[in-house]
Amino acid sequence: MSNMISQKLKAVAILFFAICFSVSSVAQEGYISARSFAESQGIAHQWFPIQKILVMRKGLKSVKLRLDSNTAIVDDKEVELPAPPRIQDGQIMVPAAAMNKLFQGATSFVPLAPPKQPQNTAQLPVAPPAIMVPIAQTPAPAAQNPVLNPSPDVAGADSSESVLIALRHSIREDHTRVVLEFSSPVTYRSEFKDGTFRLTIAGCRNLIPTKRTNPAGRDVSRLDINSGADRKGLILNFSLPQKDKAPTIETVSSPFRMIVVLPSPEGLEAVATATTQLASQPATISAPLQAPAKESVAPKPETAPEINIEVPAATLNDTSFAGRTIVIDPGHGGNDRGYIFAGRPDEKQLNLQIAQKLKTRLEETGFKAVLTRTADVDMPHSQRVSFANRHGGDLYISIHTGGSADKTKSGIACFYFSHEGCYVDKNAQGAQHDAAFNEWARTTRFDLAMFMAKKVNERLVQHLKVESRGVKALPLLPLKFIMNPAVLVEVGVLSDVTEGKNLISEKYHQAIANSIANAVVDFFNGIVIK
Repeated sequence: MSNMISQKLKAVAILFFAICFSVSSVAQEGYISARSFAESQGIAHQWFPIQKILVMRKGLKSVKLRLDSNTAIVDDKEVELPAPPRIQDGQIMVPAAAMNKLFQGATSFVPLAPPKQPQNTAQLPVAPPAIMVPIAQTPAPAAQNPVLNPSPDVAGADSSESVLIALRHSIREDHTRVVLEFSSPVTYRSEFKDGTFRLTIAGCRNLIPTKRTNPAGRDVSRLDINSGADRKGLILNFSLPQKDKAPTIETVSSPFRMIVVLPSPEGLEAVATATTQLASQPATISAPLQAPAKESVAPKPETAPEINIEVPAATLNDTSFAGRTIVIDPGHGGNDRGYIFAGRPDEKQLNLQIAQKLKTRLEETGFKAVLTRTADVDMPHSQRVSFANRHGGDLYISIHTGGSADKTKSGIACFYFSHEGCYVDKNAQGAQHDAAFNEWARTTRFDLAMFMAKKVNERLVQHLKVESRGVKALPLLPLKFIMNPAVLVEVGVLSDVTEGKNLISEKYHQAIANSIANAVVDFFNGIVIK
């Protein structure tokens, strides 16, 4: 019995000394998981597998680390590290003492991939929602002697916390209606001159809602949204094709809404197709007595045409790229329906269906693919950015379907981000946002995004036999702050007579997915790692 106890005590002692030696070894090496360190310190981090570079940011501090290299780039200056970053058990390990020293005293700001939601969001810039063609942000012209018009229900109300919840529009026979829904009453003033209608709203936070449609079309050439002075309130500038008849504004309570009626230019034929349904919203213009309004009847769903497009799978030349992560973003979702065409599925549905097929095809090819959303849910742009940067993908592909009032427009288009022409209002966004944007624009590989966009364009034209609307660099919001090479693809125009019908075909969705998957293979076949 005593021998057995002695053997057990000896085994325990050996195990104890082994554990102590292991802990001592780790402590001497001084390494820590980069992810654990970043999340504990509120640091934005992103791993670029192709370049083998880890980028970490906090406030104005930017640190770039290369795997197995003792040299780090800190705010564009070379710094020697005591030990190089390395991969251990599938994790990126960094020297802990060096990281603490580098980020000591760094000013905190909203990280690109926040590990924790800050408590005070009133002073933080809020990213605009993801939309296919963003409403531009430009400086608003100064008002000339505007008159302040309090809304009927605003007297005595504390509207300092009012938030713009939704911005929706619908096209009627002789006007376009834009409905602004707020969480509580606000005040406003308006001015109309030479086709420009400016609406200045006070008593609200300058948040641009996720529930939003773009009214640009027959009656509105363009809508610009800007915040007021000191980031208080909103300024909406409507550029109108007609320059004579001033728009009108109505207010409705419970919930508080402003209804902006924008008249059509004279001589245009009546258009009765509504692009967005407005819940519980009565019409304000009565039909003529001799032609009473008819009850609206839901259009009959169209039947998908028979389509058979064979897209052979491309072959990955360098198998070391197998397993790379592709982040796929189905545009819109939830209350944001995207483009709507009567009798055809909403854009949000088509985007998701194509994205799911693309995910399957990429996985069959040997890649790892993840979707930003897998169901019909609301997902603001900030969540998509956080998701994409957190997963550290090698590519980011945002799937969209186009639509236009121009019946002659058709074909596919591919976009990548360009900061040229991107207006950033420091009063609206704040200096921290400006600094973060400039740092992101300086360090992101837009050349790889352009290369990917060209490959997607080539494959879609080749396999689908469709027209190309080009490869363009634009400051698109869905691609803003994405740290991987990112592209936005409009896979067709839903409003086109022929192409719109093709886009409701499941087989056409598969052909689109196969074409984009081939473009991903082309991208990696064209990459050379030195």
